[in-house]
Amino acid sequence: MASLMQLPLQPRLDGYRGADPRKRREASEHNAMAQRIVDHLNTLIANDPDPMQQYHWYEIARDLGLSPEDVESAVMYGGHNGITVDVTDENRRAVAGYKR
Repeated sequence: MASLMQLPLQPRLDGYRGADPRKRREASEHNAMAQRIVDHLNTLIANDPDPMQQYHWYEIARDLGLSPEDVESAVMYGGHNGITVDVTDENRRAVAGYKR
């Protein structure tokens, strides 16, 4: 739901902090990937002048060399196929740091 969405987008992080080194490494790798994905999305949003924007997971996955499932798992908001963003003036100011 776009009206509840806050920009810039935040990653869906894996909060594992247990003792298992493999699980810690996997969580760290997921978190780095998730941050890379939302940074890419925030950059796309900041540089698109349209007030209503839509991004499909498969397009983001293609841009970053990932799977659509990886992208979907990393983004806090959105649906099964992607995300629609209503970019208000306030949102535009929030993502201004991503503008190229």
